[in-house]
Amino acid sequence: MIKIYLPKVSLISCLWILSLTVYAERDQDHQDGLIAIRPNVVLILVDDVGVETVSAYGSEIPTPYIDRLAEEGVLFTNGHATPVCTPTRTRLLTGTYNFKHYSRFMHLDKSTYTVSEHFKGHGYGTLIVGKWQLVGTGTEKESKRGKTPQEAGFDESFVWNYEHRSRGSRFWGPTLTHNGDIERFCDSDFGPDLLNGYLTDFIRRKKEQPFFIYYPMVLAHDPWVKTPDSMDAETTRERFHGMMQYTDKMVGNVMRVLEQEGLREDTIIWLIGDNGTHEDVITRMGRRLVRGGKGLTTSNGTHVPFILSWPKGIESGQTVDSLVEVLDVFPTLVSFVGDHIPVALDGKDLMPVISGDKKEVRDAIFMHYAPSWTGGSFPLMHARFVFNKDYKLYGDGRFYRIASDINEVVPSRYLLDDQSLEQDARDNYRKLESIITNMNDPPLAPPFRSPKLRRQDLSEPSRCRGKL
Repeated sequence: MIKIYLPKVSLISCLWILSLTVYAERDQDHQDGLIAIRPNVVLILVDDVGVETVSAYGSEIPTPYIDRLAEEGVLFTNGHATPVCTPTRTRLLTGTYNFKHYSRFMHLDKSTYTVSEHFKGHGYGTLIVGKWQLVGTGTEKESKRGKTPQEAGFDESFVWNYEHRSRGSRFWGPTLTHNGDIERFCDSDFGPDLLNGYLTDFIRRKKEQPFFIYYPMVLAHDPWVKTPDSMDAETTRERFHGMMQYTDKMVGNVMRVLEQEGLREDTIIWLIGDNGTHEDVITRMGRRLVRGGKGLTTSNGTHVPFILSWPKGIESGQTVDSLVEVLDVFPTLVSFVGDHIPVALDGKDLMPVISGDKKEVRDAIFMHYAPSWTGGSFPLMHARFVFNKDYKLYGDGRFYRIASDINEVVPSRYLLDDQSLEQDARDNYRKLESIITNMNDPPLAPPFRSPKLRRQDLSEPSRCRGKL
């Protein structure tokens, strides 16, 4: 590998120019000759964690390792995901709008092309470790099953919730699936430790070749449990804080091993929340108390941590207010390594805002949100909506000034000829209406009450008897 010692801003600009050249040439051999850098990638998706849970964003919960990631790279203050997990996961992996590929909860359509398949096809060793939840419930016919980790481009997999019927626990006494083989671990084993240990071992084993690791963490989703570091926690608040601090510890383990192996400088780490925090959790963020908005289409349901670090390629200490979302992961990662994207993606390459060449890569974020699942005792809401930094418009006509009504308490319905609507709001309404009208997405499916699924949880293995 040719080492390039350039100022970081210059490097990112050079890579952008090179990637544009590659796109124009459409010649894979020429591309490989042009691009001398093949950075490793660790893509971390934290479960049920809104922006208010990370101290780099002003949270009361200390997360020093995640904060350090932000200090060593880019803290995006306006990063978004969908309001619930499966739509975010499929959106991130495919880089396309959900209405183009999403059919049901816990399912990734076999026809999709994923970012992991792309990196595998370009010589990367690939690993998924953590929460999969995309094969299905386990009750479907074979023709209706979603993608397995192997079908999605992963050489190795060590996952929880391979399919719902045998998912078991993700925390104490976890049930995990290793390359398709399911195993129930001892009650004294803590799932996040097992998963994190497999990831760090993979780094050591694969350090001689570039690798792509997808790490959808099982933390900090409910149930609210005690971690090995918070065994005295009793209340929901205490246990959630302990789970978030353990999340941070797991991220720190990854960073430490990369540093020990001499790989940190040339490894991209991208950390994102998959949706807002659970509504049971109220967290202080600066002067505000924020109730989790998981499942809701408000900002508390979509506004998540969004931190990108690559010491060798990105200027450190940046805070970027651009409107970004999980759709952007696929095209941005591909642009970093200068690869041609063989499929049409809906996400945006964030390189222009990272390099400072642009302030924004989009005018607004559109979501066709139809998870087709039950949240608690009620079906999750379905909605079409589009928003920018100040306003949000729903397909049913509700219009909010989210800059001053973040919880969307007072809906307003305006006609463009309504003179009570001030000019700024009128202009934004018109822009957002144009986006939602011209999206050409299908009608929303009705909210779906999912059936109660039977599970076949495994018992603790006999080998665990007497284990301390």
